[in-house]
Amino acid sequence: MPSYKVKSKGFFNGKIYDPDGKRNMLHTEKPFPKKNNKEQVPSWLEAIKSETPAQAKARKAAETKAANAAKKKAEDDKKDIADASFLGEGESTQADTVETL
Repeated sequence: MPSYKVKSKGFFNGKIYDPDGKRNMLHTEKPFPKKNNKEQVPSWLEAIKSETPAQAKARKAAETKAANAAKKKAEDDKKDIADASFLGEGESTQADTVETL
């Protein structure tokens, strides 16, 4: 699926595209027609090169690594929260040792 970055305002397929607006990327089912072996992209669009399989593999590996790190941090935070206590170090949580006022 070809993708294009919007450089300036333009109209395509019943919708307006604006680089500063909500629609700042255009994704089409088919590329624009070719003329003299070159794709005829409108002047308000800039073609985005598709990523190679090696780039896709590297990106997926980085995303997986980041997701695993976030998951581990969440587990560590959850453990820290469970271990937290308002009592000082060495103090017991038994009811008979806590003084009431």
